[in-house]
This record gives sequence, C-alpha cells and structure tokens, in this order.
Amino acid sequence: MELHQVRYCVALCKNLNFTRAAEACHVTQPALTRAIQKLEDELGGPLFERERNLTQLTELGRLMRPLLEQTLAAAEAAKAQATQFRKRETGSLRIGLPPSISARVVTSSVSELMRRIPGLNLELVMADEVELMENLLQGEADAAFVSSTLDRPDRLNTWTMFKERFQLGMSAAHPLARSEIVAVSALAGQTLLGRRDCAATAALHKLCAEADPPLQLRHLGESEEHLQQLAASGLGLVLVPHHLPVLSGIATRPLADVTLERTVQLAVVGGRRFSPALDSFIKLSRTRDFATQFALG
Repeated sequence: MELHQVRYCVALCKNLNFTRAAEACHVTQPALTRAIQKLEDELGGPLFERERNLTQLTELGRLMRPLLEQTLAAAEAAKAQATQFRKRETGSLRIGLPPSISARVVTSSVSELMRRIPGLNLELVMADEVELMENLLQGEADAAFVSSTLDRPDRLNTWTMFKERFQLGMSAAHPLARSEIVAVSALAGQTLLGRRDCAATAALHKLCAEADPPLQLRHLGESEEHLQQLAASGLGLVLVPHHLPVLSGIATRPLADVTLERTVQLAVVGGRRFSPALDSFIKLSRTRDFATQFALG
C-alpha cells in the first residue's frame, strides 16, 4: 500500500467524482484510476461502484474509509512534525531531577529554550540519583542533575553546575533557632529527619555518633517538601540544600565546626548524538550563573 494511493482514495471518498478527485490531487484522472485499482487489488475487492456519472462507496469502501483517513492524517502529522523539528520549532526534552534538587535549577534555561523552540515538549523525570543514572543509560531521560557524591557509570559525561552547602532546618519555635550558628555539640539527643542515600545526612549522623546522647536519625521520606513540613511541626531537624526554597515555619541555621556541601552536576550519556533541544539545554545550563541566582556561599 503506497501513501499516494491512500491520498487518492481519500480524495475520491470526499468528492465521489474521479475528475474532481484527480484535480484535488494534482494528477491526471488515468493516474488516479490506476492507483485506486492497485489499492483495490491489494485490499481484495472494489472500494467504489461507478454507475454512469455516479460514484458510490462499496461496503468494503465504507469499512476502509475511516482507516485510510486515519492513515493519511497520521502521515501528514508526521511530516509536519518532522518539518517543525528541522526548523527547531518542536522537540522533546526529558530532564531528570532527584528529590533533593529543585526544579529551580532548570527554570531559566527551559524558559529560554521554549522561546527558541515554541513547540517543546518538556518532561521532568523525578527519581533518586541511582535510578536517574539508570534512566539515562536506558534512554528514558536525556539529561539529569545529580550530585558528585555517588559513583557514576563511565558512560556518563558530567559538567559541574554549582557547589552548595547544607543548612540545618528546624521549626522556627525550636530552641536551636535562637542561635545564629548551631554547634555540632548542640545536636546531642536531637532527631535528624533524613533521606536515604544522602551523603550529607550520613556524614552528620556519623559525626554525632559519639555524642551523649547521640543524634537520632530517622529516614522518613524522600520528598524535601515533606521533610521540611515534618521539621516545621517540631518532629526533628533536617538538612536543607542552600538552593532549595525554605517553607514557611522553617528556620535555617549554618553549622559551626563542620562544612557539609556537595557539587551538583549535569549528566548525559557520552557518545550519543544530542537532539537540538538537548544540545541547546546543555549550552544554556553550562553558561548559567547559578552562584548569583542562588546566592551560594
């Protein structure tokens, strides 16, 4: 089945006149007739009945018409999408973000990218960092923001976006909120609400392991917003990455005597050809001044 045969048949279904259908398709009537006959041979029966000057759809023709119209519409849509893609008027981009990295890291670059590619289809893929790296390798994400604390597969290429420190978050009514800086010794007997596989949380817990009483660690979830909400209700302390928005009711304080920080990187699979959207996103992200935007210390 050739696409031009489908197009001629759909035109004939609409016009029910061979001459007008040929004119609509900008071909001669004999060429249109031959194409229809070949299509009928392939489908195993006549699609049209010709009675003098009248042309009618057969039962097979009525059955095939919606399917052929769908086929033609899909082909035309594919062609239009391909044309827009070549002109960089459309495209898709899947960006991976772990729970501890805010979508604020992509908003500026994505806004500029959507200005350049009005038909951009953006998807934010939310998962932990190990799963995101697997998503990259499996082609289920185009790029991902990850921290440098985890080992990454050799196939991934990374660029450093920014470095940031962690702050200690707590209810504004918490006694520790009265201090401008919190000493590590003051964490004895406190409860730390942590994320699994968070290097900063593990480091702080280890640092306070010999305190009397020790710092208690509770893994209560992966969502940063949920952990802050729990801390705001007085259930414990939470480490907050500097760039993350802080919820109402949460006070943040720096830690004395210890520096907890991480490096946030943009990762892609090396050796793969970048789409126009991904290529532009990488360039925009690499030239962005994250330190100024987030006022990172």
